[in-house]
Amino acid sequence: YALTNHKLCLLDTGHFHPTETVSNKISAMLLYTDKLALHVSRPVRWDSDHVVMLDDELREIALEIVRNKALEKVAIGLDFFDASINRVAAWTIGTRNMIKALMYALLLPNDHLKQLQEEGRFTERLALMEEFKTYPFGAIWDYYCEQMGVPVKEAWLNDIKEYEQNVLFKRQASSPII
Repeated sequence: YALTNHKLCLLDTGHFHPTETVSNKISAMLLYTDKLALHVSRPVRWDSDHVVMLDDELREIALEIVRNKALEKVAIGLDFFDASINRVAAWTIGTRNMIKALMYALLLPNDHLKQLQEEGRFTERLALMEEFKTYPFGAIWDYYCEQMGVPVKEAWLNDIKEYEQNVLFKRQASSPII
């Protein structure tokens, strides 16, 4: 519908069947359109938790975007709603996880893996892909955070706690009870 009516197609990761993935649709969609939009959230099951988690599907989404050289073609929107946790923390967790997934995909030697596939060197390609899964991604993420001037590891939680104490709790205390 979107393609035939010249509309931007939106793939919403939170509203597909639990056994269906969005990642495998990205490369197919990009064959027919110059732009694609993603609404990235955690699928709803029986709760209201949408906070983006660094799971296999998020990594696969990032890999599809990077391998297809589509960073400029795919608009990524994130969903952070969760009624059970601090919303600033939900936003921070989700944003950091999306960036981590993209960084993971960007760190892989995708052109080399593509060359191996095109040359029919499937054993070597598979062996390298499996080895990359245990490369020290965490150290690179920490370095990236340091370079960006943001807290490393879980240190950002201290900022969230301080914000709750100094801002959120004061708002709640001053709000009239209806």
